[in-house]
Amino acid sequence: MARFVSASRSVRPSALQCRDYSCRQRGCRKMRGGQVATEYAKDYLRALQIALGVAVDWVAALPQQQQRAIRQRLHSATGVVDEVRVNGARFIACRCHRQADAIVVAGPYRLPDDIVHGELPVLTDAQAMRVRAVLEAAGPALRATIDDRWQRLELANRLEVVSSSVLAVTGELALDTVLRRIVDLARELAGARYAALGVPDATGDLVQFITSGLTEEQEQRIGERPRGRGILGLLLREPKSIRLADLRQHPAAAGFPPGHPTMASFLGVPIVARGRVLGNLYLTEKRVGKEFTEADERLIELIARHAAVAIENARLYRELADQQRRLKAIVDEFPEAILIAEAQPPTITLANRRVSEVLGWEVQTPIGVAEWFARNPRYRPDGSTLTLEELPLYRALCYGEEIVHSEIRLQRADGSSVTVLVNASPLRDPSGKVTAATAAFQDITRIKDAEHLKDDFLSLVSHELRTPLTAIQGGGMLLDREWERLDEEVKRDLVGDIARESRRLGDLIDNMVQLSNIRAGRLTLLTEPVYLPLVIQRAVSETQPTAGARRIHVDLEPDLIVDADPGTLDQVLRNLLDNAVMCRHQRP
Repeated sequence: MARFVSASRSVRPSALQCRDYSCRQRGCRKMRGGQVATEYAKDYLRALQIALGVAVDWVAALPQQQQRAIRQRLHSATGVVDEVRVNGARFIACRCHRQADAIVVAGPYRLPDDIVHGELPVLTDAQAMRVRAVLEAAGPALRATIDDRWQRLELANRLEVVSSSVLAVTGELALDTVLRRIVDLARELAGARYAALGVPDATGDLVQFITSGLTEEQEQRIGERPRGRGILGLLLREPKSIRLADLRQHPAAAGFPPGHPTMASFLGVPIVARGRVLGNLYLTEKRVGKEFTEADERLIELIARHAAVAIENARLYRELADQQRRLKAIVDEFPEAILIAEAQPPTITLANRRVSEVLGWEVQTPIGVAEWFARNPRYRPDGSTLTLEELPLYRALCYGEEIVHSEIRLQRADGSSVTVLVNASPLRDPSGKVTAATAAFQDITRIKDAEHLKDDFLSLVSHELRTPLTAIQGGGMLLDREWERLDEEVKRDLVGDIARESRRLGDLIDNMVQLSNIRAGRLTLLTEPVYLPLVIQRAVSETQPTAGARRIHVDLEPDLIVDADPGTLDQVLRNLLDNAVMCRHQRP
């Protein structure tokens, strides 16, 4: 009985090694190339069975001695059919496919005159010749079938590697890392010894040249990077793939600088996006074979298309990051605290430095709106607690509301509080959907404190004005109604009180005018030498009547002269004395 055997390098498929050195992926499907490829030749094996009239099957495990003998006889040539004898048993073997390492074997059998141990099927010379002829005739068809399947496996494997590698490249957003991964990936998939990625500027000169496969010593020997001359420049001027068996023979070749490694086979593929050349992939020195194949070219073109997307994404990301940095630099200079938040999920993506100053803690973005809100308790002007849903930024972000001049008091971690005035507005996409929101809040604590001081000042001024006005009004009404019945001394006292309170009222008005001038920066002092005892004595004389029974005592060096504005100095002294008199009832 004749049996057909498919022999491979090892009995166990798990022990087979991928012989394509450009593929370093573990679990590569080509590791099962021989068995898988020949599995698709079953139809031809059935035809052989019919033609020979014997049972035909694939047997994956010949004894090692028989395998070695058959391989030594057939060597590595495809299409060779020969007879092999092992321990008296005969085999007719045909190597159908060298790359897949597929060998079809008929046997073992013996001729009628052979003396062998054990029982073996007997074939006549004519039958053996017929088996040999059938195997030889079936070889091309088997080879074509295995070729087709092998190419499919090769393509599937490469596409699998490309897919996983491209996902790794496109998932990266740092441009320098993207460029490095692209050139390394292209070199590995094409089986090239060296690879480079050149990035041109607007003038066509190469501004970046990233290499793969060169050692540091080789790069140092080469020195200055290429500028885009010779074949590199040709690819820049005419963005289409170039595949050469020997780039040194091309008319555009410009030669190599001293110290440059020898390079012959060449594959150049442009990386193009929307009609604009983003870069070029250069591959040289095919590791297996003399030159790059059409399949290599198609594969690198596929890589280039994905690389264009990855480079565009990385550049857009870099531009966006640059814009965000510029925006933050501008926003950081604003006196108001500025926030920008995105809607899904509610997250603060930008906060200028004034935000941290107002809140009392370092705000690091991105940070969730809820987490940001929880760091500072918030209260309304009436003291009631503000919830997250009532927060102006949250209302703008989640409900599309526009909030203007919302007053909120923030509690800091150190126990202090600040009052802020908040404006918030939603940002919408072209369809009207709220995608983000901005909020600006201003620390108005000093303004609120100033308002309280102003209220206190107005209350004090109204009281101070009311006192002299009451005295003036009371004295004037008494003189008007009781003039005839009042004696001269009382009249003089009332007139003196009216005059004194009038001066006091005038001083209060002058004080307010001067305060207004000081705030407006309009106060002008005209200084001159002033004899201080005289000014003080005059101020004491005018103030003493309001002091009642208490006497005003002044301790002053004699003949003291100061350089001052006489009117302002007199006003300051009288203010001091008036305040002292007003506080007389609070002292023992």
